[in-house]
Amino acid sequence: MSETARDPEGRFELPLPPGWQAAADEDGDGMEVWREDGAGTLHLISFETDEFSDPAEELYAFLQERGVELEDDEVEDVPLEGAEMALCEFLTEDEDDGEKLFWLVGVATAPGTLVFATYFCPAGREAEERDVVLGAIRALKVRAAEGTDGGGEQQG
Repeated sequence: MSETARDPEGRFELPLPPGWQAAADEDGDGMEVWREDGAGTLHLISFETDEFSDPAEELYAFLQERGVELEDDEVEDVPLEGAEMALCEFLTEDEDDGEKLFWLVGVATAPGTLVFATYFCPAGREAEERDVVLGAIRALKVRAAEGTDGGGEQQG
């Protein structure tokens, strides 16, 4: 039986891949998911919003803030149960030390809820966990905020 990591705010659930673990991030406002001796870390953080946001618009804004430019065909639309997600992959290089990183970034939205999922690892090691991380992100369950018109049932 696989375990499920749950957002403390109740906004999302993520099925944990076998051998992976989850804990609150150091700021206490998100969740980190990783495999012992793994290549990288998946970080998830959720927000309550006033509306149903377009996940692709939120993703492009997030990437623009970080100086990453992608073409439309480099962003994948992923339907989720009761939610939508925009997902992309890219490489970055640190200007100071030249370290290259592989990134997998997804933005999921449901009425009144926004979830950012970011995974990164050293470039060249992405094949070790990429498919497992993609599988977990694609199984993300995002809950509509209470009082919104999202059809997402609140569970207690």
